[in-house]
Amino acid sequence: MIIDFSDILTKQKELDKNIFAKHNKTYHETFNERKLALLVELGELSNEVRSFKYWSLKDRSEDEVVLEEYVDGIHFITSFCVHFGVQPIFTLKDNIPKLEKNAITIKFNKLFKTLCKFDISNKYKDNVKLIKKFYKKFLILGYGLGFNTEQILKAYDKKNTINHKRQENKY
Repeated sequence: MIIDFSDILTKQKELDKNIFAKHNKTYHETFNERKLALLVELGELSNEVRSFKYWSLKDRSEDEVVLEEYVDGIHFITSFCVHFGVQPIFTLKDNIPKLEKNAITIKFNKLFKTLCKFDISNKYKDNVKLIKKFYKKFLILGYGLGFNTEQILKAYDKKNTINHKRQENKY
């Protein structure tokens, strides 16, 4: 299946433009902050999914909560796509199966590892490769968590609207 998030890219570009203008910042100046924000969002998502919590019998959070955390990550990943001129269009296997707890934990560990290699001092082309790799793995995680493209796009739009309102209200 082909996943084309070009529409998300356009919306993210507009949100970033508003935020950067309001705070007098650039993509380059905020690289490390956005990377840390993405790491935090990945951690928040893993906390809601709870796959690593072998000591707990509690199930993962409700799908709506997990999906909201997931699209927070999509916002920051897509911001890096805008920054590096990456088109978020990916080819994935059809019918990605729902992942079991252990497989989810492994996916999270691989995502953290990939993201930690992403660095402002890297060559441009190295960062482009890493963000493409990360985005694709993140999409596979999302589908493995049971979400589909329509749900992700709808949740992104909802959160994007909230993020614009936050900027208007001095968030």
